[in-house]
Amino acid sequence: MKKDDLKNFPHLVRNISNWTEYTFYKGERGKRPLRFRTRPNAIRFEVTQSLYWVFKEIFVEDFYDIRRLLRHLPQDPVVIDVGANTGLFDLLILSKRKDAQVIAFEPLATNVGILQKTIDANPILQERLRVFQKAVTGAPVDSITLYMEDTSDNSEIASVFSDFDQRNTRSITVLAVTLSSVLREHEKVDLLKMDCEGSEYGILYDTPAEDLRRIRVMAIEVHQLDKERCNLDALDAYLESLGYETTVTPITTTTFYLEAHHAS
Repeated sequence: MKKDDLKNFPHLVRNISNWTEYTFYKGERGKRPLRFRTRPNAIRFEVTQSLYWVFKEIFVEDFYDIRRLLRHLPQDPVVIDVGANTGLFDLLILSKRKDAQVIAFEPLATNVGILQKTIDANPILQERLRVFQKAVTGAPVDSITLYMEDTSDNSEIASVFSDFDQRNTRSITVLAVTLSSVLREHEKVDLLKMDCEGSEYGILYDTPAEDLRRIRVMAIEVHQLDKERCNLDALDAYLESLGYETTVTPITTTTFYLEAHHAS
């Protein structure tokens, strides 16, 4: 077993009951989907070749440090997931908090289709996880343009910025909903998770502060885009001005994980 695999093995075993599917058969992912079952609450799902790295990031490398994050959440948290991809983060949350209510937003039809298939296959999810094929914005607009890979498979890097990734050679128009309108549908929001390839700035800066303050915890993947407002330092300072205490973990030289907890 490689050094990184040894380091991450405890995460894998805590999150996946049939962990041998990963340790012994991950080399087969180009031939067949890998099939996993979460623990302690059993949710069954498939991981194709294109989803393998997202699965590894969330369930094996423990990107969100899930045990620590859960200490800040009640047993029945309301969770909003912006940029859900195929919902692997949502499955992780629901595998630990069976009474959670998760509202997921994902603009790409292929990703939504995969997540809906998982929901349909797991009765535990059908009352606890709702997915909407929409992009989330700060300013109110009916739709936005996204730039993405020109493939028929799921995309991890769809962005509102045409130059976000050189692989994004295709553009599509998707329906949009404001974060404010989503927040106002709930008495409380315990966790906002965001992984939206640079859109985090516009969403957070353009959402009224009084709405943002209703969120107890934020878990955000932050991308360095410019030296003005769209950078980690500026976003970090803005959230602190709203009463959040923040911690930052570097992922790459241009990507960070920011966790924000409301001080009240």
